[in-house]
Formats: sequence, C-alpha cells, structure tokens
Amino acid sequence: MKKFNSFLSVLVAFTLLFGSFHTTAFAQENKEESVTVIGSKETLVDLKAVADAEGSSAFDALVKAVGEANIEFTESQYGKMITSIQGVKAEGTFFWAFYVNGVGAQVGADSYILQDGDQLSFVYQDWTVSTSNKASLTVNGKETTPLKEAAEVGFINNPTALDLLTVVLGHDKLETSVSEYGTMINGISGIASEGTYYWAFYVNGKMASVGADSYKLKAGDQITFKYESWESATEETTEDTVETPVTPFDKNALGTSVETAVAYVLANQVGEWEAIALKQAGKTLPASYLENVKKVVNEKQGKFARITDTERYALGILAAGENPTNFEGYNLIEAIYNGDLTKQGLNGVVYGLLALDSASFEVPENATWTREKLVNHLLENQNEDGGWSWDGSATSDIDTTAMVLTALAGYQDQAEVKVHIDIAVEFLSSKYLAGKIDNSSTAAQVVIALSALGVDANGKLFAKDGSSLIGFLLSFQNADGGFDWQGGDESDVFSTAQGFQAIVAYQLFVNGAGSLYNFSAPTADQNQPKEEAPATKGDGKPLPNTATDMYNYLTFGIILLLIGAVLYVNERRKKA
Repeated sequence: MKKFNSFLSVLVAFTLLFGSFHTTAFAQENKEESVTVIGSKETLVDLKAVADAEGSSAFDALVKAVGEANIEFTESQYGKMITSIQGVKAEGTFFWAFYVNGVGAQVGADSYILQDGDQLSFVYQDWTVSTSNKASLTVNGKETTPLKEAAEVGFINNPTALDLLTVVLGHDKLETSVSEYGTMINGISGIASEGTYYWAFYVNGKMASVGADSYKLKAGDQITFKYESWESATEETTEDTVETPVTPFDKNALGTSVETAVAYVLANQVGEWEAIALKQAGKTLPASYLENVKKVVNEKQGKFARITDTERYALGILAAGENPTNFEGYNLIEAIYNGDLTKQGLNGVVYGLLALDSASFEVPENATWTREKLVNHLLENQNEDGGWSWDGSATSDIDTTAMVLTALAGYQDQAEVKVHIDIAVEFLSSKYLAGKIDNSSTAAQVVIALSALGVDANGKLFAKDGSSLIGFLLSFQNADGGFDWQGGDESDVFSTAQGFQAIVAYQLFVNGAGSLYNFSAPTADQNQPKEEAPATKGDGKPLPNTATDMYNYLTFGIILLLIGAVLYVNERRKKA
C-alpha cells in the first residue's frame, strides 16, 4: 500500500526543488464565473463572464449570457431540458451537453448552483459520436461498499482530478483547504482526515505523485480516492528481519552509477540541487548555470518571496565557486539569518541551517536566527515517535525527518543533540524495515541524512530481504542514468535531482569526504572587483595610473625644479 508520507514527500520536495507548486483548484477566486457555448461547427459564446452569478443556477447564468429569447427548453420530471441555444436545436441524435469546469455535470443546468470561479460549458454533441474524453471515479471509505462510483464521466479541455471529484460528488460533500503545497482534501462525505487517516489519491491503481488539484485527466483514467491510514499492523519488525545479511556493496558500481547520473543531468537540467551534486562529484558546472543564477538574483534584487529560494540559491552559488555573502552585490547569507525562516514550516529552518553551515559563515550574535536558535527550534519540534513533520503535526513523515537529520549532523558531537539524532535514526530504520519507504525520492533523502551522520545506508539498520537502502535506491536508476519515482523505465528530472544527490552523498561517505552540503569557505575578497595589472612603458616601468602615483610623480618633479633653481642662482652669484 502506498502511504501518505510518500505522497507528501513529493509535494514538499517538489516545492523545494522547483519553487511554487502549480495548482488548479476547483473554485478559483481570481476568476469570474463564465459561460461558453459551443455549436457543432463554431463557438457561439466564447467564455463570457457573468456578473453576480455565484449562488444562482447554471441555467440562470446561461440566460444572462445569451439572453432569454435565445434559449428554448421543456419541463420534465428531471427539470429543464434545453432544446435550443441561439437557434441551434437539439434534434435527432444531437443534444446540448453541460460541463462544469470541463467535467460532465451530474445534474441538470437548472439544478446546479454556481460556485466562485465556475466555468460553464454548453456543448452541442452527437450522443452516438463522443466528442469528449471519459474517466471513471471511485471513492472508498472504510467500508467495502464504495461511497461513490461514476463510470465514463465525460470531460473536455484540461480538468483536474479534483475537478472530477468535486463535480461528481458535489461541493457540499467535499472539504478542502489551501496550503502552499496546493489544495488538501480534509474530508469527503463527512469523513474527515484525522489521526493517522487521510484521503489518498490514486491514478489507475497507483498512488499519484502530485496532488489531485494538479493532476490533469487523461482519457481512460481510473481515479480513486481511498480513506486509509499510513500506519499498519506490520509496523513492528522481527529480530530475524533486522539480522538479514546485507549483500556486499560494489563501490565500482557506485562510481558507474554516479557517472551515468552526471551524463543524464548535464543532458537535461542543472538547477541548484544538481549543481551541488556535480560540484561534490568533482565535476565542472556548465557556465550557463551561474549566468542564469546571476540573472535571477539581479531580477529579484536579492530578495525572494520564499526563504527556501534564498537558501537553495546560496548553496548553488557556493557550488559554482562564488561567494553568496557578496553575489552581484547582494548578501544572501544575511538574508537567511535575518529572514522569516518558519514561514515555510521546518523547511526554511532546515535549509537555513544547512546554508549557514555549508561554508561556516559568520553569524552575528544579534541575528534573528543564530545557529543555536536554529538547532533548538528543530529539537523542540521533534515528535514523540522520534521523527519530524513538515507542518508541525504530531505524526512524523520520513522525508522531513531525514532533512532535519541532515541539518543536525554537524552538531552530533553535542550530547543532547546526539540523543535526538539516535532516536530519529531508529525511527527511520523502523520505517524502512516495515516497507514504508516505497519511492526513490524518500529513499534519497534518507541516504543523504545517513551519509551526513556517518551511518552506512548499506548497514544492518537499513537492510532487509538481502538488500539495503542504498541498493533499493539504485533500483530506481534507469539505463539513461536518471531515476524514476516509483518504478518503471522512464526517468524524470525531479526524481533524478534527489537520486543524484543521494548517490553522491553516499560516495562522499564511502570515501570519508564529508557531507553533501559542506563546501570550502569563500575567501574574504572573493567576488570583489579584481585590480588590473598596471600598464607599463617600454622600459617596463609602470605608468602612473592612480591619484597617488600622479601626486608622487608631481612632487618629485617639483623637487627637481627647486634643486635646479638653487644651483642656477648660486652659479650666477659666483660669476658676479
């Protein structure tokens, strides 16, 4: 069973890697309600906004859009049946189909009540020739009987899985909230996400790697929402499982894995996380990377809305051999230690500490966030189960726990911190042995953390069925050098970025070469304008090229003139 923390890790990591998470919520507050009418050969009404339509019926909105005189309908036991719009009559096998946000409505237009931002479409269709794609929806609660089933729901344009759920189920049976990671489903048909239970989202039998509000429907999709718990009776492991012998790890194979990943990254995309791994793998970053960073930093004038953007750019700049305390005239390190690090939950704190420690940057005592404050904040937010959660909830997730451990690795020589770390490592070990780590991205974050702590990802703590965590991670690497998220032969940039970092981190561990995020400190004058060598005359002596040089030469000349004048006067006196 695919678990919630795996899905959550994708949302968190994706946000960190690629910036803001693109979402398409059903009710879009920035859009007016609108009506589109599509005939058999042309669009009769193209996305016409309807003022004050929220709360009225879709039929009333249509009347406002085209005028009462341009609509014909009949009354039936099912409500109003539209027979003509702007003179185009429903006759023979043709009828007027009704869509809400691209999804075929499950009620008549006079029964559907508009919500904020709804996009209504009335399409003239031949029921014998489908002009829309179809998807199915199943909603499963704790009981064996589904709460809702809908087969072959037609859709047009590009609706999301959340649109499908909302239109088929009805707004009143869906509870959601909007976070920085997208729209979260809090309840369906009165069954709320609480405790260890949540609403999982599956596409064609597999847990989706994105949220329901971001997944665009495809023809034939089977969309399923399941009410399930991410804890199970198999959480505890037996002594025999822990003692399973580990297959010896081939270091040469690790080197090959890194090299093929380098090739994939250089052929596709080099962002901050790829830049870090390339640098630590001893590779040269493409010149275009730093040029792109300079462009972004200058466009933003060194100020980013998301603190994690500031932090990852600071790390990327270091990886490129530059100094983030004076990059294009901006001090990103100061922006971190005086920034709002808790605005993004623990993520900002974790990567803030990593950035400050990456090259042992100096942090003033009066900074908003000193190292001591950052470490204490992380320790104070550890849950009773030994892990951490990205949103501060009592139930920990694997990815956040791994990220926190990576940040705390440099402080494990402190007795109090070491106690917290040891408990968290046991938490991660139990999750792996219980099969809770089921994708490459989560495995990668744990490998990075263990490598920073000096714990072998190929050791007994992370071994089962004759394999280990690092072996499990490498099982997701494809022939092209990239990684996929949860099995298959198609690599993606997101999974590869994390997988690449992890295998480089493990290589550093094997070679005793430190942590993935540790770089040499930038020199004091790095990024300062370089002085040009002074120009020379033909005899090799430098020409005066500063105000000081000019002053010295002028003074010397005046002295010579005075000496000459004195000699001349004395000579005249002698002759007199």
